[in-house]
Amino acid sequence: MENIKNFIRRCLGTIASSIMKIATKHYLNLQPTQRSLPKAADEVHRLLYIHIPFCLTLCPYCSFHKFRFDEPSAKRYFELLHQEMRMVHALGYKFDSIYFGGGTTTILPQELGETITLAKSLFDIREVSCESDPAHLIDLEDEYLKGKIDRLSIGIQSFNDIYLKQIGRYKKFGSSEEQFAKVARAIPHFPIVNVDMIFNYPNQSEEELHKEIGIILKLLPPQVTFYPLMYAPGIKERLTKQWGRLSGAKEARLYGIITERMSKVYTQRSSWAWSLEEKGIIDEYVIERSEYVGIGSGAFSFIGDTLYANTFSLPKYSEALSQGRLPITHSISFSEHAIRQYRKMVELFGLKPPSKEFTIENTLLKLSGVYSDGKVNVKGTYIASVMMREFYNGMDYVRETMRSQLTHDDGFIKPCEEREENESKY
Repeated sequence: MENIKNFIRRCLGTIASSIMKIATKHYLNLQPTQRSLPKAADEVHRLLYIHIPFCLTLCPYCSFHKFRFDEPSAKRYFELLHQEMRMVHALGYKFDSIYFGGGTTTILPQELGETITLAKSLFDIREVSCESDPAHLIDLEDEYLKGKIDRLSIGIQSFNDIYLKQIGRYKKFGSSEEQFAKVARAIPHFPIVNVDMIFNYPNQSEEELHKEIGIILKLLPPQVTFYPLMYAPGIKERLTKQWGRLSGAKEARLYGIITERMSKVYTQRSSWAWSLEEKGIIDEYVIERSEYVGIGSGAFSFIGDTLYANTFSLPKYSEALSQGRLPITHSISFSEHAIRQYRKMVELFGLKPPSKEFTIENTLLKLSGVYSDGKVNVKGTYIASVMMREFYNGMDYVRETMRSQLTHDDGFIKPCEEREENESKY
């Protein structure tokens, strides 16, 4: 019986994956633009996303926008973030939540703390979520950040030393036992600590996954996020040769194990997120927020019917702000139908009950059997997981395309003295 369930789940996942691949190629085609964010014409509280694109070392599988850490550039970058934040405030936007992503957001604790303080002085901020890694947890006891972070998301990815070595994190962050101890020490210091985990490594067995879940249930963090391993389009061929081919059939089986074991202790909040509590901000903020503003190099904003992208070049980011304009370089507007399809995917991913509205999307989902007793079932959460995976792969392609023209110099911001000297020549 379980084999039949996995077979059906896998078939539906394959169909969903194919549909999303076609959709992302069709829709996620950003073009150069002179447009900027419109003024906020309402009192809606949106989410503010802030991107910190710096890491001491670069993980081979990571597709997010980042540069190798350069302290002078990073310190100047935070100053520019403050300027961009004030410009967004001047447009009338209101926020009650902040999500810091990266990169390594906690790489400069003092500057991060000052950024949070500024945001709270400008907006009605009630919760701050911040990503981190095991190497920077000690910094979070720094006076600059004490009491300022409501949710800390720690990228562990695996409690198996074999996979930590495979993805290049063992030397960076230590063994699984060492990382377990670091997270255990951090849990009492924050209202919410989330642990990020990856599953479906090419050679991962069901027994290995059971062991990792057992470690999680022993650690018992307030939140856990299980992501399927994703090969971004630009590095898919290399990682396939280096690590092995990803298996959709195994992904479906392992996902079933996760949902079965985690549901005995945790409440499922999305296809990937699990919480001891039924409320609180989670990684996939797009579930609850149909609109958001992103600041920082490489950040995305979605307002109205338009997706906006900031420049991925640090010098161009600095130049735009020095000229008094937001650093948006690309955008794309969507039809009402496309937005409705996107929101339906997000709602399913966020375990929203079936809508009574009669649409083709709702009808197809109901016929697919993704709901049971008015709730999203395991089949539904897996289909949503596959769809979101392909959506993120599409966004990876957008990032790769926009980063493809970057040079070594695009990862650095010239010091103030050098900028002033150059400007004086003209």
